[in-house]
Amino acid sequence: MNRTKAPLAAFVLSLALAWLNFLLTGKWASLPGALQGARWPLYGAALAAASILAVLTRRNIGRPAGIGMPIARLLLAGGLGLLAAAFLSRLPLATWNQLLLKDDWTELFQQAANGVHLLRRGSVVGWNWWMQGGYPTSTDIAQNLATVGFIPMTIFGDRIGYHLMHACMFLALPAIVWRDVRDESREAAAVAAAFAAVFIAGYMVTLGNSGDTNSLTGVFCAALAMLGSRAARQGRRWGGPVLLLGLTLCLYTHTAFFVYAGIFITLEAIYFQDRRAFVRLLIAGVTATVAALPAHWESLRYPAYVSFNNTVYDPSAPKDWGLALRTIYYNTEILAFPHRWFNDYRSLCNVWLPVLAVTAVLLRGSRAGFYAAAAVLAQILLRFNTSEAGAIFDRIQHMLPVLAAPALAGAVLQFAGTRRLALALAAVIGLYVATSFVPVRHVPALRDFDPALIDAITAADGMVVVEISPHRDMDADPIRRTPKTPFDVHFEGVLPTLKGQRFYSQMIDGWVWSVWRGQVIAAGTFRGRPIAETGVAEFVAEMQRWGVRHLFVWTEASHVYLASSGRFVERWRGGLRSQFELNGADHRSVAVPNGSGELRSLDFLGGDVLVRDARAGDTVVVRTNFYPAWRGTLAGQGVPLFDREGQLAFRAPVRGDFVLRLDYPRYRALSLSALVALVLGAWILSRA
Repeated sequence: MNRTKAPLAAFVLSLALAWLNFLLTGKWASLPGALQGARWPLYGAALAAASILAVLTRRNIGRPAGIGMPIARLLLAGGLGLLAAAFLSRLPLATWNQLLLKDDWTELFQQAANGVHLLRRGSVVGWNWWMQGGYPTSTDIAQNLATVGFIPMTIFGDRIGYHLMHACMFLALPAIVWRDVRDESREAAAVAAAFAAVFIAGYMVTLGNSGDTNSLTGVFCAALAMLGSRAARQGRRWGGPVLLLGLTLCLYTHTAFFVYAGIFITLEAIYFQDRRAFVRLLIAGVTATVAALPAHWESLRYPAYVSFNNTVYDPSAPKDWGLALRTIYYNTEILAFPHRWFNDYRSLCNVWLPVLAVTAVLLRGSRAGFYAAAAVLAQILLRFNTSEAGAIFDRIQHMLPVLAAPALAGAVLQFAGTRRLALALAAVIGLYVATSFVPVRHVPALRDFDPALIDAITAADGMVVVEISPHRDMDADPIRRTPKTPFDVHFEGVLPTLKGQRFYSQMIDGWVWSVWRGQVIAAGTFRGRPIAETGVAEFVAEMQRWGVRHLFVWTEASHVYLASSGRFVERWRGGLRSQFELNGADHRSVAVPNGSGELRSLDFLGGDVLVRDARAGDTVVVRTNFYPAWRGTLAGQGVPLFDREGQLAFRAPVRGDFVLRLDYPRYRALSLSALVALVLGAWILSRA
């Protein structure tokens, strides 16, 4: 490839795409941080200057163009300042001791708090009694930030520690980019870190609005692994252990990013023709898998209870490959329509894709070239983001800020030809990605969200139905779509902290990874189809099976269904939400044919089943999902547990009153083995 003509053609094409995108799109126009806002004239002026200079200095394009360390440091300071301002605006220090009440922020916080509680008890996984009738937390394979948040949340408390954890990750990512590039060029490292800070500030829109900061955690862990791989290739002894640490944390927090890290480090081995890097990845990957077994052992041992695809209701249903191919086509087609691009980091890579491709080829042997190749590969993999593939190729988009930053920094400094064009291009790139300065909603307590609703839920007894308000489609039909929720928070996971009640509801926005994903009423659907298609007798039987008496719904479909069923009576209405009561409900937590039973002393690792006036041999049904990991004991003797229509059951071992203890395994030996593997693996990799 011609080193002069190829960069010139790439810059001209990317600048043309930038103009089309700038002039034809109105995406995000209402967002204060978007291009159509205050930065519109600044971006327009920078784009005009870069375009004119590219024409005037076209003979120089393809040659290096340093901007000098003083300006590079100034760009870095500006980028870090923007990142800090955006972060502290979105999460003001004064709110760090309050409850995040915005979209997925709330559910991820509660899952992290639950996970930290388990770690303090010496266990990685446990049983969440309080949601969906009970489920193993090991199935939260992409939702648990407890491992990363354990230290800050233990020292500073759940709320402050959770905010501090995010602050550390946001600031660490530009530092990782800087450290990765520093040995090649301090000037390039400063510009790369500046770009990274600006692009990562874009998370304040994408992840900040959705609250999907599990992806931020995944990016941090994967970037850490990539930094370790680079350092190990340079012969630094700390590189191998950092590689191992990053991969292990990926498996504990968001498994998809373990895959992404593996893909990019494999690409690194191929790109630099370094077979040892691939061997090192294999050793670290196998060791990380062993070290993460406490989090995934149950999913491996009981695979029938977990699904790795949470984008469809029934992953075992026949695949619609025609729809999958059309989706791949549409994902590719959008690259030809700049007017449909948002001004986020994903579209930034669309605009500069020609430059990234040329950089990957011409700067081979450099970190800029490698990261350009990684960014191009990520763009290719994004085309395969389909329901059939689950979410595996979706979250890779969030890797783009740390991939594109060093790549574009290298392209500007190595190909711009003149200092003026380099500065103009840096301005165009730095001004593109939107950010947000709107504070994320916080409340001192959950009751402040909706006092009347929370009071009504708190007063309800038995297992309580709360219709979730997902932003994702919850209808299994590929054509139908559930109505968009009018609410901006998924607060259901916090409800058990009020009174310790159990809920026929779920933690997250959309389908869960456990097989009990149908045990939820969501946006007018039940078991993946419109609730109106469910027979009343079938629905009532399901409510009776779980001891449900009170139901809180918000969609018109659910309200009409319950009101017209003849079995439910409306007791309260506030705004869109209604409370219904099931006539003749059996709201016991333990069902016995004779006498009575109830659950007591529930926690993530166990509970007591109190039975009174039982007859020996009676079948006692605990209203929680059957799961083979449970163990039951009475007076130190094991009591066999079995599956009774999907629920946990046992036969009364004695007559009269007794308390059966249910214990969830802590997997102490497995945790010890994982710790040994992590330490031994780090030692081996440090010496290799």
